[in-house]
Amino acid sequence: MEKATGSERPLVAVAGASGFVGSHLRRALDADFRFRALTRSSSIAERRSIDSSTEWRLCDLYSLPKVTDALQGCDYGFYLVHSMAPSSRLTQANFEDTDLLLADNFIRAAEEAGLKHVIYLSGLMPDSGNLSPHLRSRKEVEAVLRSRSIPVTVLRAGLIFGLGGSSFSMLINLVRRLPVMLLPEWVRSITQSIDIQNVCEAFRFCLEDPNLRGGIYDLGGHEPMSYREMIEKTADLMGRKICMINFPANCFSLSKHWVAFFGKVPTALVGPLQESLQHDLRADPNILLDRLQSGFVPLEESFRRAVDAEGRPKPNPRNETQSSDTRQIRKQRLVRSVQRMSLPPQWNAQQTAEAYGSWLTQKFGGVINVLRDEAGVLRFNLFKNGPTLLELEPSPYTFENKRRCAFYISGGLLSRKVDPPGRFEFRLFPENSCLIASIHGFAPVLPWYIYMVTQAKIHLRVMNAFGRHLRQLSRPE
Repeated sequence: MEKATGSERPLVAVAGASGFVGSHLRRALDADFRFRALTRSSSIAERRSIDSSTEWRLCDLYSLPKVTDALQGCDYGFYLVHSMAPSSRLTQANFEDTDLLLADNFIRAAEEAGLKHVIYLSGLMPDSGNLSPHLRSRKEVEAVLRSRSIPVTVLRAGLIFGLGGSSFSMLINLVRRLPVMLLPEWVRSITQSIDIQNVCEAFRFCLEDPNLRGGIYDLGGHEPMSYREMIEKTADLMGRKICMINFPANCFSLSKHWVAFFGKVPTALVGPLQESLQHDLRADPNILLDRLQSGFVPLEESFRRAVDAEGRPKPNPRNETQSSDTRQIRKQRLVRSVQRMSLPPQWNAQQTAEAYGSWLTQKFGGVINVLRDEAGVLRFNLFKNGPTLLELEPSPYTFENKRRCAFYISGGLLSRKVDPPGRFEFRLFPENSCLIASIHGFAPVLPWYIYMVTQAKIHLRVMNAFGRHLRQLSRPE
């Protein structure tokens, strides 16, 4: 790739630009690239709009049309998204399903916008055995991103150490705050970490060398060691003594809470990460690692760069806006609900939507009656001629896309109008033999706490029941 200056520098779209890795990437590569950072946070977009090398674009990554619009004019894409943080006041979903949906949105949008190359930061994979949910999700995202026509390069990294990194900060805080540690079995698994500087170099090499494009490469700069050894090494660098007691079980449900509390990181982040540490994770040799080897940053140097004079971890760049984002999410009172279901053979998205309406009417014995007019508008009525509880207006792509059927929530007694309107959609993944049914940005009319114990629970039970119905239809006769 030829070097360019000023406005001629290639434009890179970054999903996950405000986080630990995204912030370092933009700083490390800003001499040769311009960036368009996609964020759902208005606080970030407003505070950082003056950034000379980065154009901040407010974008809902759950909206395929908005992601497609945001990627127009970009040359390359960095995909750094892992959906563990809440994006709505109520989220009825697990991260595996939201990760799948977000990745599909991004790569479809990238293909439509004509991006030349996408780089995804994934996780190191074990040689064998059942994957943890966290690693299983990352591997599934890899497959979805690489299923389209755009070349996608996958970089697989374990723990990434550097200024503001959650994994490193968690490790340092545990050592700082706990003179005695009860160590579950997972701390004896082998892991391989890498400094953020070397991760940024890997991205640069993959952008600049066409021979690396489209490959899958493990990243590992520090020597492989168990998490226990990593704790001991960190304690030694901090000049602290820790009493460590082995415990012969993993105790994930318990240990994630004390790790989150003493490590000062969210429980939603700790749980999936520690489950991944039950595997031995080492980087396999590859041509990209060979290119990086001469510049590997040692663990001791990673530690020095990431702590202040008192040995405390330097803050994550995302921390400055998290509290305002949380307040805004609570104030908006929006709902996201995402469920994965079996996909009956040969079904398309339109057929799924029609089947849902018919099933719902039959399930409730006509008390809830789903009617569809000539324009494709769905109305969920109380009885056949009763009041409309919800009204769904088809999006422009509903009748054209066999894998996606989407509606705007345009009215009804149970929904208040918001801008942009909420959405209901079915997204099909035939390669995975599944579909995703989802609601995004739904704004309930009921007072929040009444909604939580009534309509929200009913919706989840209904979608789970529909999922069981589809599972029965998917079984071979």
